[in-house]
Amino acid sequence: MAKQNLAAWDPKGIFPHQLPEVAAPEESINAAERSLGITFDSELRGFLGYADGWKCFHQSVTLFGAGELVGGPLRDSSLEAFEYAPEPLEDLGRTTEDLLTIAASLEQADIFVMPIDDGVVGRNVHWLAEGEVIETFDTFGQYFVSMIEYTKRQISKLEEQARAAGITDQ
Repeated sequence: MAKQNLAAWDPKGIFPHQLPEVAAPEESINAAERSLGITFDSELRGFLGYADGWKCFHQSVTLFGAGELVGGPLRDSSLEAFEYAPEPLEDLGRTTEDLLTIAASLEQADIFVMPIDDGVVGRNVHWLAEGEVIETFDTFGQYFVSMIEYTKRQISKLEEQARAAGITDQ
């Protein structure tokens, strides 16, 4: 609903409006885990069972599906970003090998990662951008809900701007 409301208040399409992908089959999720040699966090796994990714989930940031977690342009770009801005890795005490990128963008610097310890993806989600850790969420679910709340705040700003410009009286 938040994405639909954003689209209604964004007639010029500044923020892309996409719906989530169809659920990933269990075999695709298992194949991704085998390929990466890890076990996904239960909430991430649950998300994939409902939606195999979501293009432009938050602004132009795509939440990866099972295949994108393994590889692809977004994952490659996010890993390459650490070559130019390694500070978040240092802040987290991690390397790219012990972080799972779960969301990224080719247009924005935002990268979302989950830690990997002993082959198991941890619960935390770290939001990285511009060479720093922006925020850490306790769980994938908290990250997901927080991104929806950020979208709702963007809607409020658009509504406020529309009222100030006399475009609407809602």
